Amino acid sequence: MSVFSQYVLEKAQAKTGLSTNVIIGYALQAAFGIGSVILFFVALFFVFSHYFGFGGTTTSIGMFLMFVLFLVISLNAPLLNAGLNFGQKLGWRRALPALVALFAVSGLAAEWSRRRQQPNDRAY
Repeated sequence: MSVFSQYVLEKAQAKTGLSTNVIIGYALQAAFGIGSVILFFVALFFVFSHYFGFGGTTTSIGMFLMFVLFLVISLNAPLLNAGLNFGQKLGWRRALPALVALFAVSGLAAEWSRRRQQPNDRAY
């Protein structure tokens, strides 16, 4: 272990009161979390570009706009607080059925659109 990394670990341990193993564990959890998010976005890209048939360009533009939206929301504290308050008032019990219905309807619309575009295909 280099002198710099040992210094950083000792400094973090002194400020947080946690052992070195706990700090390393948190760092590994953060790295695995970031890796999982990256894999989720790659899978999401393939679902939207191939399964829903949006294409690579449209999906890339949409994902870029969503990242910009998330960046703006994360930088705007009052808007973020309003969103959190709305989420607490609405609750998961009310939001989850709406999200499931949204995904089901979008999947049905994609299948219907594919069948209209390829009426002679026996797979449909």
